[in-house]
Amino acid sequence: MRPADDHTIGKGFDASAKEEALKSESEQWDTSTPEDATADDIPVIDLEAYFTSGEESELDSVAEQLRTACEETGFYSIVGHQIKASDIAATFEQVRQFHDLPIEIKNALLMDRPDWPVGGMGYLPFKNRKLPARDTGNLNEAFIVKCDDKSGMDDNQWPDISTLPAFRVVVEHYALHMEQLGKRLLPIYARALGVDKNFFTKAFDEPLYRLRMTHYPAVDQANGFGISPHVDTSFCTILAQDSPGLTVFSERRKVWVNAPVVDGGFIVNTGELLKHWSNDRFLSTRHFANNNTSQKSRYSIPFFFNANPNYVMHCIPSCCSADNPAKYPPISYAQSQGVVQGE
Repeated sequence: MRPADDHTIGKGFDASAKEEALKSESEQWDTSTPEDATADDIPVIDLEAYFTSGEESELDSVAEQLRTACEETGFYSIVGHQIKASDIAATFEQVRQFHDLPIEIKNALLMDRPDWPVGGMGYLPFKNRKLPARDTGNLNEAFIVKCDDKSGMDDNQWPDISTLPAFRVVVEHYALHMEQLGKRLLPIYARALGVDKNFFTKAFDEPLYRLRMTHYPAVDQANGFGISPHVDTSFCTILAQDSPGLTVFSERRKVWVNAPVVDGGFIVNTGELLKHWSNDRFLSTRHFANNNTSQKSRYSIPFFFNANPNYVMHCIPSCCSADNPAKYPPISYAQSQGVVQGE
């Protein structure tokens, strides 16, 4: 690994151009005829034996399953993750209670409002055009909590305790356990990529993460997407959902498939960060979210897990060679999003 102050770091990468390219590409995707997923489209990986024993043989087993999933599908489900079902249920209940609040209370917590010092956290209203940025509004509303090396829970916006007494406590508890789960997955990713199991430890000493608590009201899907087709910018995304609504592109079958909800499980996908870091070895798979067309809302809670925003990522050694040179410059997550280091 070269030092972080190498003069080549970030050179040749235009974050705005990358965003526009992804946006333009997504507008060309034909999403009109999704199919129900088959058993092989989104494999299920059971982490229980490895998380319980820590044995190298168990690590090898789950790493091989993860490698196959990330190279061939970009999506997989995990069970045996040791996040309590009661904690997941409690978080969903708080999310529902938040979105049931009067719009005036939610609007007081708007993301990126001028009088809040930290961006990227707070309330995104229905038909918002952020995350992902699209010309037409996404048919959802969301509340986002963000933490990184400079911002903690106290820097986030929160509803008043008199309005939702348990909201912050429950959400913080869930976010902490999701961060811990993300870190427990890192040795599996490392082993899957053929590097030391501690390869990612330093990069995630102070990770950037976003916890998005999303409400999809029951609407006519012909009017737009719950979340428009996109790829994630994350290292990985760990998704809890209370009902079906996620549709992903099967790279193997070249069709869109409706992802099932695995009882007690999370759906995990690779993002652009790990795709670049692995020199395109691991897929960053396109996907979108739908609203229910019945009278019932649906809710999802994706956890977007990233390295420390200023950690410079050089191509993973096992993913490049003289015959397969690095396709991307050394870059940090902050630089990849168009943010200057130190801001």
